[in-house]
Amino acid sequence: MSLTVGATIRVPADAYRFGAGPLTLRITEVLSVGPFEGAQWAELRGHEVNPDGTLRTGERFAFVRVDRAGVVEVPAR
Repeated sequence: MSLTVGATIRVPADAYRFGAGPLTLRITEVLSVGPFEGAQWAELRGHEVNPDGTLRTGERFAFVRVDRAGVVEVPAR
């Protein structure tokens, strides 16, 4: 998968660091991608997406396992 700025991804709780529960993130910056613990991981910055499709204020950092992230469609608000 190619993680790109502007994409919204969903990642299960066990496939990113650090947080609790699944993560839905609109990517604003891809800082790096590379191997870690036998898989490709990406350092990302972005905005969390609420269940209603709105974005949370403030950006957050996430370290995401690339093969476990899926691109999702989020209705524009």
